Amino acid sequence: MALCHRLFGRKNMKPYETYQHLPGTEMTERDKKEQGSKFWNKGKWDNFVKPFLTEDPKEKILVDMGCNAGIFLKLAEDMGFKAIGVDSNEVAVKRGQVWRDEHSGTYKIIQAELSGCLDDLPMADYTVLANAHYYFTVNEWFEYLDKLQYKTRYCIIVTDEKRQLNRCWASSDVEAIRRFFKNWDEVGFIDLISPEGDPSPRKLRSLCFKSRFIDRAPLDALDSSNHVQDTFYGQLEGGKSYEKTKYFWIIEHYRKNWTKEKLHAWFQERIKLYEGVKKDGLKIPIIVDQNNLILDGNHRYSMLKSLGYKETFIRKT
Repeated sequence: MALCHRLFGRKNMKPYETYQHLPGTEMTERDKKEQGSKFWNKGKWDNFVKPFLTEDPKEKILVDMGCNAGIFLKLAEDMGFKAIGVDSNEVAVKRGQVWRDEHSGTYKIIQAELSGCLDDLPMADYTVLANAHYYFTVNEWFEYLDKLQYKTRYCIIVTDEKRQLNRCWASSDVEAIRRFFKNWDEVGFIDLISPEGDPSPRKLRSLCFKSRFIDRAPLDALDSSNHVQDTFYGQLEGGKSYEKTKYFWIIEHYRKNWTKEKLHAWFQERIKLYEGVKKDGLKIPIIVDQNNLILDGNHRYSMLKSLGYKETFIRKT
């Protein structure tokens, strides 16, 4: 984070490891000053993130990039979201994981570089970058957004007014942010709110952008042309070996030119994918045509149906 301090010329910047105060833990003098503020911790969530979120979070996923110790993840989980956070700071992540476990949280905090972890994350309904995006270089930010538009339905950016000393880093300026998101639809904006009476005011704004590529659809609205594997995943959950399933018998006879090794490897790949979907959700959307006919993703469709999901992420051709 020393690089970030130099980047913006903020000598009084709060130590990143203790950037978020975790309820019930010892407070620093800075934490005491920020207590009750509209611009820090829960106040920032309530005023600059939560207004953009759905009131029906069932089955919805929120990813917080630059989550620090995970305060937003706790608040999202309390609302009913499945919450996942990523941060590169080892101390902040471990601090957050310990506090989460002590408070029976189930959200996930991952230590990873923000610019390089997107492929490993599940699809999301909301991706939040609260005072985090301007720690990407311009090139990293472009590459990240190019991928993100196919991984999330909405992206929420919280930004502060910062004195940018190096043009190679993504800008905190609202109009610059809008230019980076020119391939998205802006669906919400929260301007400066009054600092009057606040113990620790900041010049925060937030924007919400919608991807033009990713949406949600009820599973029952999708047309799967292939139903031979529909009972397969339920049979696995029931303890049946994949070699004893009807689906194995079908594929074994349909792919007569496959070697035994290739046949078993193919099934093991499907089982690995199923376990991943069961644990984290989809990493890529189901592709459908304009009539909601599934073009790619019949297996993922069957997996979600078997797991009891009602909706899924889609991308239309």
